[in-house]
Amino acid sequence: MNDGPRSDVDVAKAAVCEEVADFYTPAARLALGRAAGGFLYPQFLTPLELLHSGDRQRQMANAGTNAMQAVQKTASWQVRGMSVPVSERIRRLWELTDAVQKETAARLEAEPPAAVTLSTLPDLLARRPGEAEPDRSFRIFASLAATLADLKGWAAKFAALAELGTGLAGLDTFSYFDALISEMLRPPTGLDAVLGREETIGDDILRLLALVDGTARPEAAPATPATARPLFSLLASAAMPETRAVLTEHAIQLARSNEKFTRRPLAEEIAFVVDLRGRMTRDGTLLGGKETQEALDRRMARALSDQTIDMLMAGTESVGERVLRAVQLHGRIFGEDALRYLETYVAELMGQPKLERTIVPEGQSPRQRIKLLGKLHAALAKSNIAIKTKERLANQVERFQGDQLDQTGLLEKIGGGKGSTAERLLKIVDLCREGAFIEGANADRARTVARELMKRPDFLESYLAGADQKGERAARLKELQKLLVEARIV
Repeated sequence: MNDGPRSDVDVAKAAVCEEVADFYTPAARLALGRAAGGFLYPQFLTPLELLHSGDRQRQMANAGTNAMQAVQKTASWQVRGMSVPVSERIRRLWELTDAVQKETAARLEAEPPAAVTLSTLPDLLARRPGEAEPDRSFRIFASLAATLADLKGWAAKFAALAELGTGLAGLDTFSYFDALISEMLRPPTGLDAVLGREETIGDDILRLLALVDGTARPEAAPATPATARPLFSLLASAAMPETRAVLTEHAIQLARSNEKFTRRPLAEEIAFVVDLRGRMTRDGTLLGGKETQEALDRRMARALSDQTIDMLMAGTESVGERVLRAVQLHGRIFGEDALRYLETYVAELMGQPKLERTIVPEGQSPRQRIKLLGKLHAALAKSNIAIKTKERLANQVERFQGDQLDQTGLLEKIGGGKGSTAERLLKIVDLCREGAFIEGANADRARTVARELMKRPDFLESYLAGADQKGERAARLKELQKLLVEARIV
């Protein structure tokens, strides 16, 4: 089954019928639904019901221009891009539809279908001696169509099928129910009637994907509509390839829409889009392919613009914090336009005059400023920003951190400040382990101060203070060795 929506032309070209039997294939039923949807769906009819009901076929033939429009649409789609005159294809389709009506009438007259009950279902599904598979299929679908004939609305029809088919879930004979259910769920009105809607499109997509994957638990189904839980239960226990294909198409269509996926803040909406792309990727291929990717790319590009960037930067107090957030976001998003926008935004922020005054927040402590610059440098270093650009920006950040170390005298204050020698050493060790100091001259300065502290006569005594037992002292020394290695001081 195709995993994504196709155009009317593509659907019709995949279903060029030349024999009566061709009309009953899944491809032809899909094309019939596209061409005759204006007649079928307002009456809550499926292509399968039309193909197996003489009354419905006569009704369509007598319903004004419905039949003519369906034939004309199909013919024009099928000859698109070909040298075949559309009139010729129309003539052939009329011949075939007349033959379908005559053959349907003859079959139903020979064996009038009766509505199915749970007690008569086994006899209906049983194989008859010498019966060809197409004849068996027609007989079963004709009886199921008769069963649904007097029911009004998609929900009522689905409920009747679910009641009849529940005991067959997992058996080959459930394929008849799968085919009918899939056609009921194909129009959006059918899906809404049977499954209902979630609060947001994003939630709708996630639920559809869970149903397709078979991970949606029946107990998680909503209480209303009442048909939702039976659908959950069937999909949890039956293969239902046609129904899963239809649900996949609905998920793809929603993913390609323009409405917001969530009602959350913009940053969370962007995160949802990123997660959704991963959720819709199967074996390295995105459901719906290029068109879905382009739709998600457009959505991401709309989310990142001059009109929205301030919302994403809410709560930042300095250029450094904004650049850090933008670089982190750059590593999570996708789409050429969105990525290019963030790269330009970062470059413009880092190109401001007198950046040394705004790169770090005024109100933060020297330690917090140093840590921010170290975190920003690390984010830039591992980013996918163009190599020359990120190297230039990283060098800027390294220089600013060096200036901060000079201006604040952080290392000198720690080295000669209050507290024991061991306590002051561990402050530097913790900063080194956290990656606060950018590798190179800045990190070397910090490690030099740490080594000088370790050389002081009172260091070992202050570090082992309170450890009276030999085993406890050994454990402390072992832990110190581990910390020093992690900080790259030794």
